[in-house]
Amino acid sequence: MKVTFLSSMLLATTLLFTSQPSTAITKQLSLSEAINQAGLQRMLSQRMAKNYILLSQGIDAEAAADELDESSALFEENLFKLNTSINHIESKEALKKLKQNWYGFRQFVLSEADKAQTAQVVDRSTLLLKSAHALVLSLEKTSRANSDHLINISGRQRMLSQRLAMLYYASHSGVQEKVFQQEMHKTSRQFGQALNKLMLAKENNAQIDEALTDVNNQWSFYKTKFNGSNKGRFSPKTIKVVSESLLKEMNNITKLYEVESIAQAKYSTWIKPAN
Repeated sequence: MKVTFLSSMLLATTLLFTSQPSTAITKQLSLSEAINQAGLQRMLSQRMAKNYILLSQGIDAEAAADELDESSALFEENLFKLNTSINHIESKEALKKLKQNWYGFRQFVLSEADKAQTAQVVDRSTLLLKSAHALVLSLEKTSRANSDHLINISGRQRMLSQRLAMLYYASHSGVQEKVFQQEMHKTSRQFGQALNKLMLAKENNAQIDEALTDVNNQWSFYKTKFNGSNKGRFSPKTIKVVSESLLKEMNNITKLYEVESIAQAKYSTWIKPAN
């Protein structure tokens, strides 16, 4: 079988999210890890919808089908991890709602892709996204560390990278194209605003600053593909590469924030209050 550049990128991105050993699935997640994992569910909701749309348009169908299957499996695995780690009542309720929305979405998104259902898959994925975001917020509320808020914001950028790609393809589907274009422009503004916020965070170390600068340089060049300032021609391969690169970079940055948050939590336990 011929291995394409996009297929290689798919494999690399898949390994990025599934490189943990199998024993990690039963590991109790820390709060910072749980926020990160719940945030991944937001991204996966948009990633699956993106690949459904690609399949419906016959664009790089084999890679899209593989990525859809991998994303679905990872969503299931993350639910298991979260279920074994969440004890807070409000977060348990949010997780329950996420599961309910997932069961309906799973049946739809794994069915035969149909271009006429583009609006349906966008709406359904948005509903799943909102329930995953509610879980993230419920977990964040139990934390006093601003670094956990940065995990949320940085992790949300992963989702926005996939939502941008999904909306780009939807806006060339022949179905409600103007609606999707407007939503894509809005999502583009959200990505830029959050990136600026992260770059100003006082918790950033040198490694995080450097990584954010790389993302900002890339975003500054490609944002015109999404914000409406330069429509240009339909370029699905470019969007695939750009969105995957942004996803990979923001996932690495989110992990760095997670490491910082866990380190701060351990440090705070070592400090004894003054008498």
